[in-house]
Amino acid sequence: MKRGELWTLKDGNYAAKARPVVIIQANSENNFDSVILCLFTTFDSENISTRIKIEPTPENGLEKISYVMTEKIITVEKTMLGRHIGNLPNNEMHLIAGKLAKILDIHKNDIEE
Repeated sequence: MKRGELWTLKDGNYAAKARPVVIIQANSENNFDSVILCLFTTFDSENISTRIKIEPTPENGLEKISYVMTEKIITVEKTMLGRHIGNLPNNEMHLIAGKLAKILDIHKNDIEE
C-alpha cells in the first residue's frame, strides 16, 4: 500500500457500501497495521474549499466525478481495505497535500527536518 493509491473501504459502520479512499500516509511509514486515508464523495462539492475534484480516469479507477474530502482524515486497520482500484498522479496528490496542510495548519517553518 502506497501514498496515492485508491482502495475501497469496506467499513459497514461508516458507509452502507464500499467507498473509494486515497492513502495519504507516507510510504516510509508503511510498517504499521493501520493506514491513514481520506474519503471520497460523489456529492457535488465544487463550493467546499476543503475538497478536491477528481475526474474518473482508467488510472484512478473511479467511475464518477468524485471529491477527496481532505477534512475527512481517518485511520483504519489495513484489513478494512477491500480492493486496489487505481492511483492518483503526483499533481493531484500535491493538491491534496496542500489542502491537508491548510486544514491542519501546518507550515514549512513548523516542520523539523
